Amino acid sequence: MSIQFVQSLKGRIESEIEILERNIKGQKSVNFLIKTRCSINSLKSIAARLVRIKALLEIQDYNLVFIGKIGVGKTTAICHLFNLFREEKTVGKTGKTVNKISELLSTGSGRTTICEVVIQPSMSKRSFLEIEPYSDDEVKEFIRELCIYFWNKERDQNSEVTGPPPTELLRAIRNITDLRDSQIEGKRVDKASELAQSSKNLDGFLKSVLERANLSHRNQTRLESLHDFESVEDERKWLRNNFSNLNLGKMDKFSLPKRIYVGVSNKLIEFNKYPRFRSIIDTRGMDDDARDRKDLSNYIRNQDNSICLFAEQFPAAPSNVSELLTRYLTRESRDIDTKVALLVLSRKGEPEDVVNLDGKVEDRNEGIEVRKNQIYDAFARENIKFLPKNIFFYDALQFYDEEHILKPQYEKDDVSDARIKLLDAINDLISRRERALLQEAKNYEHIFQEVIKSGGGLSPQEEKLINDLKKTIESHEKTEFLSNFENRYKNHLKSYHATVFRAINNRFGTYDLRDIDIYFDGSTVAEALLRDRFRESKAEIIGAVELVEKYASEQSGLKPVMKILSEQIDEYFEKFIIEIGQEICCCIKDSLAPQTYSNEFWDYAQNRWGQGRGYKDDVLDKYGSQINSLDDWLVKRVQKVWKQNFMDRILEFFGES
Repeated sequence: MSIQFVQSLKGRIESEIEILERNIKGQKSVNFLIKTRCSINSLKSIAARLVRIKALLEIQDYNLVFIGKIGVGKTTAICHLFNLFREEKTVGKTGKTVNKISELLSTGSGRTTICEVVIQPSMSKRSFLEIEPYSDDEVKEFIRELCIYFWNKERDQNSEVTGPPPTELLRAIRNITDLRDSQIEGKRVDKASELAQSSKNLDGFLKSVLERANLSHRNQTRLESLHDFESVEDERKWLRNNFSNLNLGKMDKFSLPKRIYVGVSNKLIEFNKYPRFRSIIDTRGMDDDARDRKDLSNYIRNQDNSICLFAEQFPAAPSNVSELLTRYLTRESRDIDTKVALLVLSRKGEPEDVVNLDGKVEDRNEGIEVRKNQIYDAFARENIKFLPKNIFFYDALQFYDEEHILKPQYEKDDVSDARIKLLDAINDLISRRERALLQEAKNYEHIFQEVIKSGGGLSPQEEKLINDLKKTIESHEKTEFLSNFENRYKNHLKSYHATVFRAINNRFGTYDLRDIDIYFDGSTVAEALLRDRFRESKAEIIGAVELVEKYASEQSGLKPVMKILSEQIDEYFEKFIIEIGQEICCCIKDSLAPQTYSNEFWDYAQNRWGQGRGYKDDVLDKYGSQINSLDDWLVKRVQKVWKQNFMDRILEFFGES
């Protein structure tokens, strides 16, 4: 089977639809009309799905998107998985000269990389680095916040300041403005604190720091070696040193990066060995609460050519990503479960310490198998539609000691074999995804044959089944919906740390450094609310459809038609949830408009800081006043969309409207 098969099947189905639509003209038999309209609509549904299947099968290569909490180890895993590390000669514990490895991308215990990193093949013979920078206005705002922090810290003027800006931002801004810590006569000297102390006022302090940043001269975005590298090791060294400097804000002509592109030559990563991999994307680490983000949602739900690899540490998996996956891997979602994998990052001895019914397993492979089953069971308990074959395990440092030196009992081939095993597993995931799509098309061919060969009419019992089904559907048309969105949304905003909440308000609701968008947050809250309220109604409708499928005769052709109807109900439901979620984003934005300093709401939200305790509660009260009509709007809008885009579309399947 191939894409041509899918296209051919679609053509055959569309031809049959034309025949059935001609046959229905002038017919008055209710029995005949119901059956034929159901057949036509089920075939139209299949044809539409085949268009989608064909589009997915036409994807040539994929972005590998690594997602995980801060400090989980995904950057380290990426570097070892794609051979992005270098070896340096050093003297080992035994006194012998050995090779010590170090990653080419900046790694650490967390908050090491300032932004998302995209690794892709270089079109030239040499590797290069390129940034998408923050605008000067955005950098000035970062600097302003840093100045306020140091000013209040040194002057003890604001008891609400509970912590510095994000570590990665603090580090980069210090470097850009040359306000690093230093050691003088054995004592730590903080240049930022010294400058704050010597400044007469905050405005003067801010002016001095902005002058040090010299933003007007930071307009370079691409860095490439002017000369050919003498060796692969020289290229690795160049990449490591310059990536570190860009990430730390140490490059004089470069501004603060919003995204870093790493173009690697074929000498570093042989992309041609894995032609299905277009790029490797190391997303910014999720904060401790692991809340959903707009950038992650885009990769998971909207980008069909993204394979999303959720990185989790061995003991915690899958607890840190379960809540996020609950939103996307629902019963109703399609084509997401086949592009999502869990990458469990084990560390030395963890698999051997797994406990089964007989106690500690003390065997790595057995421990991994036991843990895999535990993880799958955890997903099942949370009703997360996760494919067990998409649970992978990897230990980037399995063969190295604490000093990152290869253990004497291992060879470099052991390292390479483990790396290739995981890369092959990711490649197999793509192949399974395509095989599943082709099998789905094959199943549709079988359903198509069942529909067109059914020549019998509906029996009295089947007519009753259809009438009872329609009554069940109609009984849910005016499902009562009482919204508590406003309270849920305010509680969601309240969960942000006060200093983060302030940074969000200073930017009119979006904080790019942490990929926070409070308008997008509204969709997260709304989707969870709507699923809680309407899933039971949808389940009852599905149950009634399955009852018809169970008791319908083989001759009537109702069985395959009801199978397709169930699929359509799930699709309509998912679209209903997503549509309302997207609309609520716009409504929140309108409620808080204009997003300018002239808006009294934003003026208060930004200037309430520093006016005594209770900043967050007072500003949240203002939010409540601004969105106090959303619950009423949501009730009316949900009822309208539920009827028009869910209920009516189901009834249209029977030829009713």
